[in-house]
Amino acid sequence: MTLIAQMDCCTQLGIGPKTLRNWLRHADMQFCTHPTDGRLKCLTREQVQRLATLHAHPLQMAPDPPLALLEETTPPASSPAQENKAALISVTSPSAEEAEWRKAIHGLEAKVQTLQEHLAQLTIELLRERSERYEQRLSALEALLPQRVGSPSSAQELVSIVEQRPQSPPTATRPLQPAELLTRSRILPRIEYGAQGLYVLVCPQEGVLSFPIDSPEWFDWLASLASFRFLGQQGRFTAYREGQTRTWKAYRAFHGRPHRRYLGITDRLTIVRMEHVAASLQSEMTSS
Repeated sequence: MTLIAQMDCCTQLGIGPKTLRNWLRHADMQFCTHPTDGRLKCLTREQVQRLATLHAHPLQMAPDPPLALLEETTPPASSPAQENKAALISVTSPSAEEAEWRKAIHGLEAKVQTLQEHLAQLTIELLRERSERYEQRLSALEALLPQRVGSPSSAQELVSIVEQRPQSPPTATRPLQPAELLTRSRILPRIEYGAQGLYVLVCPQEGVLSFPIDSPEWFDWLASLASFRFLGQQGRFTAYREGQTRTWKAYRAFHGRPHRRYLGITDRLTIVRMEHVAASLQSEMTSS
């Protein structure tokens, strides 16, 4: 009975190891173990020919005799030393080739892991840079708000002050360029505790919003957002929605490490809940 190693079977059939295993499973065949080396999986020549017939695959030229695992009935005159030498020659080539493949695969896995770590670090740096730009722009917006003696008691008074300012003659407005429209679309809406002791709601497209916090308009506005920035008394974070659901999470990066907290569903995003989560994130980063 002639035994052929797995790699030699693949060479003769012109297929890969995975395809060979699938063919064996469909043909209800199994590998047999080499009598002198239990690590080798082999097929008989009849099994290889049967697989080639079933799948209409012409057999390629058989490898040299030392590469094929020939297991003939040992004649009485054959020497055991010669049999061991032939078996050793047949085992060396497939094992060395398999070792090279495993070494190449381990190298690729290490490179993929390194690329993933670099990508995660770049993402964190991008989020931190974007947060700093948003804070600078909102600080400039606060400086443009009108100042007066006595702080206003509500956001409606801020709007009324702006409306009472003398109107300048209308000027011809030019349409925004595509780059300007793209920049405005990337600015997140903002909820900030201002210097007057009030929470100011800022929308990049509509400006300062006038409805009170925790009102029905407040929850309708949050339901229309995908993400926003919160700057409260106890801390700050960036909130984002998980996919198309109503669930929100709070995110903040500190020293290159991301920190996340469950924020709640849209109907429960009150100022008290946001301040509680912001304080929790601030406490975690302070203690770390």
